[in-house]
Amino acid sequence: MIPTAVEGRASPIFSRGQATQFPLFVVLGYLIATFALFLFWPINWPIYYRSEWLRLIGYVALCFATIAFAMRAGANGPARLTAPLARLDLLLVAGAVASIIVLVPSSYSYTGRAPWEFVGALRDQGAAYHEYQLRLYATEGTRNSIAALRAMLAPLTYVVLPLGIIRWRTISNVGRLAVLATVLASADFSILRGTDKEFADLFIVGGAAAFVAFGRSRAMGMKATVLARRMWPAAIIAIVFIYIAQGLSIDRKGERNGGYANATSACANDSDICADLDSKLISWLPLPQRFGATSFILSTSSGYFGLALALEKPFQPAFGLGHSPAALSVYEAVTGDNRPHLRTFTYRNGDDHWSEDYYWSTLVTWIANDVGFVGALPVLGLLGYLWGLWWREATAGLSDPAAALFTIVTTMMFYFPANNEFLASYEGYTILLAWLSVWLWHRRARALSVLTAA
Repeated sequence: MIPTAVEGRASPIFSRGQATQFPLFVVLGYLIATFALFLFWPINWPIYYRSEWLRLIGYVALCFATIAFAMRAGANGPARLTAPLARLDLLLVAGAVASIIVLVPSSYSYTGRAPWEFVGALRDQGAAYHEYQLRLYATEGTRNSIAALRAMLAPLTYVVLPLGIIRWRTISNVGRLAVLATVLASADFSILRGTDKEFADLFIVGGAAAFVAFGRSRAMGMKATVLARRMWPAAIIAIVFIYIAQGLSIDRKGERNGGYANATSACANDSDICADLDSKLISWLPLPQRFGATSFILSTSSGYFGLALALEKPFQPAFGLGHSPAALSVYEAVTGDNRPHLRTFTYRNGDDHWSEDYYWSTLVTWIANDVGFVGALPVLGLLGYLWGLWWREATAGLSDPAAALFTIVTTMMFYFPANNEFLASYEGYTILLAWLSVWLWHRRARALSVLTAA
């Protein structure tokens, strides 16, 4: 009998290129720099004993080493190739529409302004921020429907920027306009509230996406000179964005504090923890940059002081709820039980006048609320391993869902000195769970293979 078909089997296709790990070490370098600034910037942190400093330095070093080793383990090895997400332009447009849908009720609820009234808010960002704070207090308990809408649409709105940047050369002009619309919606909300978070998120997510685009090009063997010519427009855009964002941030913080033209110190909110702006260590900087850098350190690296306070306290488990204020708030709303919240390190830091409502305590402190500081290390290790794994699959494996997950973990890493920012809201959970599900399906259903003889 003559066979009518050739029997065979599907063999997976693996990338021939290796994912460079340089961008990952750039982020780790940023984390080390934030801790160095905490240690050496002229701020009067009330840590008085050498043993307390040694304990803090030793634990932070152990955290960074754990992340680095786990990240390298995840990033090493072959990556199975996957097909790109189908109908990406449609996904980008849907995300842009969702961003606009969310912006309208959010702007009215959080700021009392319409989205198109950003010019008035831009004239006085200090007043916009104070109005935002008043609205938060006045509408507390009445924003549940808006929070639910934002959480439901967040998986769509989040991925427009990273996937738009990564796939910029292959998407249509409609897709590119969708990316621009999403960025403008986020910037508009930032101006209306007088807050820096939206600009910071745009920079972090956009930067992580640029890292993936760079990593894919290197994994495919593109020469450094060719890559430089291709990416220089993006570098210029990033520089302009940073210049505008830092200038706006300095003006905002100055307006909130009555100006900085004659300031000789800058303090962490209403505390007595202040930086000497006339210190010889920093007096060579222009006053706006001196004030801006100090404000940045006080609002981010100050989380290391919260960690130092928490390391002095005994562990009281919060039963899986303490890693996030969103998780705690849901539990309390359903059960009326606030005991897990009262057991957290971040809450008990309030006994040392370091309230979780106004001050940071680092990502690892929030993780330790559930598992203690010893138990937090393997959790950081898992996070670092997934960070490296998703980098490898996003770059050498060309996986778009892995790229989305990589930007999520990169955001967590950037906010490490402050708090568990990504999971501080319901939106973070829906984004993570949705794209984790997409990644698990995509790596199985869209993996590339070739038919070979049995």
